[in-house]
Order: sequence, then C-alpha cells, then structure tokens
Amino acid sequence: MTFEKPGKGGKAPGGPSGSAACGASASSGGRGRVMRLPGIRCRFHEAGHCAVDETMNPGLNEDWRCGEEQRIVRAYDHFLEQADTFDLSSEQATALWERRLATIPPPGGLCADYTPPPSCPSCQSCADGGCDEADWLDCTHFREGVCVLLLPRCDGICERFQGA
Repeated sequence: MTFEKPGKGGKAPGGPSGSAACGASASSGGRGRVMRLPGIRCRFHEAGHCAVDETMNPGLNEDWRCGEEQRIVRAYDHFLEQADTFDLSSEQATALWERRLATIPPPGGLCADYTPPPSCPSCQSCADGGCDEADWLDCTHFREGVCVLLLPRCDGICERFQGA
C-alpha cells in the first residue's frame, strides 16, 4: 500500500489548477488517502482482472464462462444428440457437422469483445487446411473456458497477492 499526502496550502501536487491529480483533495483536512499499489505483478492478475477465485475453484462461477465457447459447445452437443438419434456413421456425422458449422456464426462472431491476437497462431494452419483444436477460439480474453473480462476487476495488491 502507499500513502498519498495532500499538497501544501490546500493545493494538490502537480500544478496550480488545484485539481486532485492523485486523489487528494483540498477538503481532506490535511489527511492523506491510503491507496493500493497496482496488482500487475500478482500471479492472479489477468488484464486488469483478478483470477484468484477461478484459479482456486475452476468452473465454479458459471457467470465467468465464455459465452462464445458455451454457444458452440451447446450447438455441437445438440448436433451429437441428433446424429445419435438418426444413427449416423462417423463419416456422415462429420460431413453434416462441417456443413452445419458453415451456417452458424464463427467462434467470436456474436461477442462484442472478441479480440483475435495480433498474429493469429491458427492463421497458417487454417490456410493449410485446418486449425488446431487447441486454438479454435483464439480470442485474447479467453483463458481455459473463461472470459477474463467477466472476472472481477483487480483493485490492486490485496491480502491474496502472490508474486508471479
């Protein structure tokens, strides 16, 4: 933690404007404000969010699950039920799934926050005829089934801080 002192004479440090650039205000009565240091060196810090609860209990909070992954998995599970009902061979099922997959939005297609990496690792393999199964959802916010943006915001170093 760090202790922030207000400026002398009721003015905030950093200029004559009197604005509280660091959170101290002229009305604080000479008292500072305790602020947490950023938690960026914590092993649970993920892009400004805290992943400690997800790390300790993976999958416990369904609200953090990636909606795009859930959408594709539900579609595939539904397809498998149908393929089983109609007793399709694996070749028939594979061909049918590929045709169906071409008609639904691609992974990331319905998520406003979907962000592919700057150079998609699957691009070359896609160009060569197929993506690796491990990177079928190549969003930068996707971590083992979880959307990092849905995790709680990191407020800074806390009692659960662990150095990376």
